Amino acid sequence: MKILITGATGFIGKKLVKVLLNRGFDIHYLTTSADKIKKSDRYKGFFWNPSKNEIDTACLQGVEVIIHLAGANISGSWSKAGKKKIEDSRVIPTCFLNEKLKNTPHKVKRVIAASAIGIYEDIGQVQTEANFNLADNFLGNVVQKWETASLSFSKQDIEVCIIRIGLVLSADGGALPIMAKVTKNNLGSVAGNGKQYYSWIHIEDLLGIFEYAINNKLSGVYNAVAPVPETNQVFTYTLAEVLHKKVYLTTPSWLLKLLLGEKSLLLLGGQNVSCSKIVKKGYYFKYPKLKNALIAIFS
Repeated sequence: MKILITGATGFIGKKLVKVLLNRGFDIHYLTTSADKIKKSDRYKGFFWNPSKNEIDTACLQGVEVIIHLAGANISGSWSKAGKKKIEDSRVIPTCFLNEKLKNTPHKVKRVIAASAIGIYEDIGQVQTEANFNLADNFLGNVVQKWETASLSFSKQDIEVCIIRIGLVLSADGGALPIMAKVTKNNLGSVAGNGKQYYSWIHIEDLLGIFEYAINNKLSGVYNAVAPVPETNQVFTYTLAEVLHKKVYLTTPSWLLKLLLGEKSLLLLGGQNVSCSKIVKKGYYFKYPKLKNALIAIFS
């Protein structure tokens, strides 16, 4: 099977490409950087620039599945311009790709689109794909627009699978390396009251869910989070334990808000999210519990 991936040169994308190539899939990928275009028998890059309405439509030749990961990192600036970049980098490419599929002959049967659990309100209660409160904040609004754009592929009789991704744990990307560095320097700290839930997922399980969605032709919305979420306090102390360190500090909410402004939401906000839907579909988590996941990463 041939798969087209957007965001293939990003943190998650690079790892997913490696997994899928090893599983025997042929990969086409889209990039906005001409110097990242490579071509081999099973791995071919193509240029696109959605903001300028540019794409090499040869990328669609023989493709049955699109995995859509493109989007700027939310840990970047939350200035007015920064927030616009975060939103536009998700919505504009999605709408652009949908429009190109309308006007280009193709064999695409399914789009598997990344999303985020930021769509869920921070209420502490367990939330599912079908039963949840929408977050009324910047991240919640962005994710809602992102998913609306992704669902528009279905108007072309293309099956859509949306993967709402939690806090991704990996040794070489995402937030964990920063958290580990701080902890190793004995500066690990509980954020606010520490009661906010972190619905996390080990990178191997995240990649596994994407592969599972391909192989099992999943459609609909699925949460990509581990079975056992933890509060910020438990997460902080567990990370310290695995790294053989202690936690001496608590950073009050008012200080984080003073230092980070609206972006403090990334530390002080959280979601208690269920993965029961993907489990019922038959996916088996390699790392269901936080301590084992962290030990595997840092061993």
